[in-house]
Amino acid sequence: MKPTSKLFTISEASKELGYSSRSTLYRLIEKGCFDDYLWTDGKRKYLELNPKGKKSLAQMIAINIQWRSHALHVKN
Repeated sequence: MKPTSKLFTISEASKELGYSSRSTLYRLIEKGCFDDYLWTDGKRKYLELNPKGKKSLAQMIAINIQWRSHALHVKN
């Protein structure tokens, strides 16, 4: 199966989603919350942010974490 939208590394995905750290994404990956969004090429892991026919990655994060205002930073 091939991805239906652009893939982001964990670092790129955390920046795109407004997180100051990658740790939240890594923790959710280890818990298995992103199995449908995770792609690997052998060494690197990639996340698909907006796959067709599924909830966006941002929505899945919101479902699985408790929101805290200090964990986000504003994009310019």
